[in-house]
Order: sequence, then C-alpha cells, then structure tokens
Amino acid sequence: MRIKFFHWITRLLFLSFLAGVLPINSAANQVVAQEQEKKKSSKKKSKKKQPSKKKKRSKKKKPSKKKRSGKSKRTAPKKVAATPVPKKEVSVIHLTGELFEYTNKMKTSSQRLAHATRYLATPQTKEVVRIESKPKYTTRDYEAAAQKAPFDIRAQRQLGMHYEQSQDWENAKDVYLRVLTKNPLNPDAHFYLGNMYQNMGDDKKARDSYEEALALDPSHRATLDILATGSGASDNNAVLEQSAATHPDGPAQKLTLIKQKINSGDHEDAIKLAVLAQDQFPEHGGFVFLQGRAYEELGEINKAKSSYQRAIKMDPRNEDAHLSLGHLYFNQGKYVYAALAFSDVVYLNNYDVDARYMQGLSYFNANEWGRAASAWEDLLHYSPQHPLVKTLLPQAYYILAVEYNRMGESTLGRTSFSKALSVNNHSRSWLPGAMRSLGKYYREKGMYKESLSAYQEVVELKPMDAEAYTGMGITYWKMKEQQLAKAAWQRSLELNPDSNEARGWLMIAHQG
Repeated sequence: MRIKFFHWITRLLFLSFLAGVLPINSAANQVVAQEQEKKKSSKKKSKKKQPSKKKKRSKKKKPSKKKRSGKSKRTAPKKVAATPVPKKEVSVIHLTGELFEYTNKMKTSSQRLAHATRYLATPQTKEVVRIESKPKYTTRDYEAAAQKAPFDIRAQRQLGMHYEQSQDWENAKDVYLRVLTKNPLNPDAHFYLGNMYQNMGDDKKARDSYEEALALDPSHRATLDILATGSGASDNNAVLEQSAATHPDGPAQKLTLIKQKINSGDHEDAIKLAVLAQDQFPEHGGFVFLQGRAYEELGEINKAKSSYQRAIKMDPRNEDAHLSLGHLYFNQGKYVYAALAFSDVVYLNNYDVDARYMQGLSYFNANEWGRAASAWEDLLHYSPQHPLVKTLLPQAYYILAVEYNRMGESTLGRTSFSKALSVNNHSRSWLPGAMRSLGKYYREKGMYKESLSAYQEVVELKPMDAEAYTGMGITYWKMKEQQLAKAAWQRSLELNPDSNEARGWLMIAHQG
C-alpha cells in the first residue's frame, strides 16, 4: 500500500512539474517572437528613412557599420531647455542707410558693366525723319470726307484746296460753286471762290467775289487780310477802297489808310494807325502784318519779326507773313530759320516755285547740301527747266560727292557725282561755282589748305574769276599771310573794278 501511495505521489509531483514548466516555456517563446517582430519592423523603418541617391544628402551623419552591428543600446539625447534670446531693436535709419549703400553699389556695378560691354553691342541705326515731313492724304480721303459732311463748309474747303494744289481747277470750281449755291449769304463761300479765281489768275472774277464777301460782311477777316497783304491783283486795292468808302468806320478804311502811309514812306504814322486799328479790331491779323512791314522799312528788324510771328499765330495760313519772315531771316544770315519759314509756305502752297527756290537756297547757304538738293529736286517736278536750279543743284551734288570721298565713302561720292551730271552734264557751267562754295566751306571749318586748293581749281577752270581771288585773299588773311591776301584782292579788283567786297577787305588791310 505504501509503495502504491508513494508511486502515486511521485506521478502526481511529476505531472505538476510538467504543468508548471510548460507555461513558462510558452511565455518565453512569446517574448522571443515579439522581439523578432520588433527587429523586423525597425529594419523596414530604417530602409524607408534612407534617402534616395537622387536626393541631396542630409546634414546628419549616418552611423557606421560598427555601431549598427554592436549590441549596445542607443541612449536618447537629453532635452535641454532653450534659453530665450533677447530681441535686438531694429533702427529704421540704419536699414535705410544700408539699403542706400546697396543701391549705389548695384548702380555703379551696372554702369561699369555697361561701360565694359558697350563695344560689344552692334550699333543701332536710327531712322532719319525729315523735319518738314507732314501727313499726306489722298484725293479719295478728301472726297470721302466731303461726301460724309455735305453741309460742312470746312470739309468742302479742304477738298477744294486739294484740287487747287493739283491744279484741277474745274473740280475745285464745282466744289466752290456748290458751296455758294447752298450758302449764298455766307461771306466765306464768296471768299473761297474769289481766292480760287485769284490763284488761277482771273483777277476780274476774283474782284467780284471779294466785293460780294465784303458787301455781306464789311469786317470779313479773311478777305480783308488778303487785301491788306497786297498779294494778287492790283484790283484788290480798288476793292479795299470801295469797301472803305461804303463803310467809313469799318476795318477796310483803316487798312486803306495804313497802306497809303506805308507807300508814301510815313512809316511811323502807319505803325500808330495800325496799333489803334488792332485795338479796335483785335481779330484781324492784317493790321499786325502791316505793322511788321512798317517796322522792317524803318530797320527795326526785331519788332518786324515779332509782328510777323504774331500775324502767323493769329492766322497760320497767312502765306505772306511766312514769306516776309523767311526773307527777314535770310537777310539776317539766319539761313536755317529762313529755310523753315519758306518750308511753311511750300506746305501751304505746293505750287509756289519761288518759295521752293528760296527754301533750297537757304539750305545751300547754311551748308546743308543734302537738304538743299532735296528741295531743288522737288522744285524741278513743278518747273523742270528752272535756270538757277539747273546751275545750283549740280553744285550741291558735287559738294556732296567731294565730302563723301573725303570721308572714305567712295560709292556715295560716285552716286552724287552722277546725279550732278544727270541734272546738267555741261560741268564747266557749274563746276567753278561748286569749287568756290567748297573754298568758303573749308575756310569756315578752319581747313585753310583745302580752301586754297579749291580756289586754285576755280582759277584753273576760269582764270578771269574775280570772286575766286577775293575768296583766296580772305583765306590768306585768316592764315596771317597779309601780303598774299593783299595781292589776291588787288588781282580781284583788276578783273572786276566794281568788286566792293575786295575793295572793303583792302581798306581793312591798309588800316591794320
């Protein structure tokens, strides 16, 4: 019994031992499995955190292989409390000063860069624009504008003037007669018709139209202004006197009296009467124009110029005021301004050949050879056989040819010379004049040797040319060669005893 009990006891203890060991082993296995899963997850996370080859490397250093293989556990860094940094006070004045310094530095650097690279950039050619160029409209434009406004007198006037400039007198007459039919009581309509007849040269019909205009309005400004200037037919004075007799208190009577004073030489009284009449009729520019004429006769050029300019300001289409101003500038030697004044006349009247000639001559005297040639080329379209232009235009082209050759532009020089021959192939008629102009041009530029060479060419082409010896003497005088200058002027007087210029220089030389 005892043996069985002991045997039973031992089996019970053995079973209890097995029952206690199994839970411990299973728990240990679970712990080992959890650790293995943690290691796998940590490896996956480490693979995800590794940057790709294309991305930039981070600033943090990667741990070495030795540290990864080691069994020592990483310790987390201790957190340190951040100490507050005191804020600095920002000065607006200080920041402004720094910004100003940076701006100056950038500006100087950009200027230096531009200065260093300016020779690398290709030069840009600018388009040359003529000063006197004006917008040009076609006949269709004027006709379309007139058709859109059949009752607008100004639009009809523009069309009529366009026909007049192209000398299409029949169409111009149709326009003005149509305007007069629709507006028989308008003095402007009568003035337009009369002005056209005057431009055509039909003085009788022009006088009739001016009479009708002044009968409707004795103070009609346009009619009185054109009668006051004295341009056109001599019958215009009769029209002015007739209107003055009919209306003794009107502006026509004042204009008639002022013109009589100027013609008789009583210029001071004419100016006084013109000033009083201008105060009474401030809208009429004819009184201002007559003041300018009286001042010019008295030799008071500045006052005359001011009067002409006032008359132009009051009526920009006053051709006589532009002409008078141009001649005044020309006589003063202000050739560029004279050319501009004559250009205004050409713009107002394309068929004014005299104004075109003076325009080119003013540019020629101002040594503007290209502009002179352009003006005279345009003149030849209206007067192909103009005798003076046939002589002066080749001179301008020849001077251009010489200047082009001197500057190394031989192609342009040959082109200009061929143009000179195309205008007038008889070179002996214009070549001495061209060389005289070159001699004067070089002397004014201080190129005395070139000036003497030009005058010597004139003497070889034309040995009896007194003007060449006069110019040669002036060049010698500028070179301080007084004896040679006197000899040249004496030779000029031998060839032309009436040469006042050579005689005047000789008097100056003897006084010196």
